[in-house]
Amino acid sequence: MSMTWIVVANARHARIFSHAGPNKGLELLKETELEEDAIATVEASGRASPKHKSPLRQTAQGFAQRLARDLCSARTRGAYQRAILVAPPAFMGLLNAELDAPTASLVSQRVDKDYTRSETATLSSHLDACLCV
Repeated sequence: MSMTWIVVANARHARIFSHAGPNKGLELLKETELEEDAIATVEASGRASPKHKSPLRQTAQGFAQRLARDLCSARTRGAYQRAILVAPPAFMGLLNAELDAPTASLVSQRVDKDYTRSETATLSSHLDACLCV
């Protein structure tokens, strides 16, 4: 039975679940948040000039890079064989841009929703169709 990882994320928070197959449910593997000092720095810096990315976007991109590195590392260890990404559209774009090709090839589905605040049981029901594939 192959292991599926479900990454539920937005620009500030991420949870990674494992799913081992039908009727197995979701198991929370890791929960991570953007560090408070990074958020405070962005809020204190205000707006960036139009030639540069906004501080909030830069911070979100850094968080996406961190998640992509975690997924790549886990892939090379053989921790999962398939991944499902769940994120709001803007953050999904950042995350997709940071994934290396071998890791991106394991992503079977992308769900453009922010379910970071959903309870595990609710999340499981939202993703039921994805998990049965």
